[in-house]
Amino acid sequence: MVIILVHWLIRSDRIDSFIATWKGMTIKQGCGLYREILTAPVEHPNPILNTFSITDRRYATFINIGMWKSVEDFDAAIRDYLPQTYDVIHPKTGQAKKAIGIEDFEFKIRERVVLEVVASRGGGEVLPPSTF
Repeated sequence: MVIILVHWLIRSDRIDSFIATWKGMTIKQGCGLYREILTAPVEHPNPILNTFSITDRRYATFINIGMWKSVEDFDAAIRDYLPQTYDVIHPKTGQAKKAIGIEDFEFKIRERVVLEVVASRGGGEVLPPSTF
């Protein structure tokens, strides 16, 4: 199993559009996905619970936590939702470059990281069912 985190940086005036789009990114059953959870940081009055610097006043932060059988399963299942790259030519220098498209709700391109499970513990509780 691998965990894939996606850090979404969303324009503050486009949050509803982003959430609707995320919910519409359907993943077929049997494709290697155990569970995906879209989360948002919340401010907490206890400073011990506010030590992860992932927020910024210029945008809204969301973290997608995905539990997958493998990176290959993740790639195959979400390939159509990845930002597209395309070739561009700088108008003044003529230099060829690669550009990455982003959705209109994104403040900047989403960030991803693959995490491997080093150890695991359970607390005896069962995960609640998914909401859709």
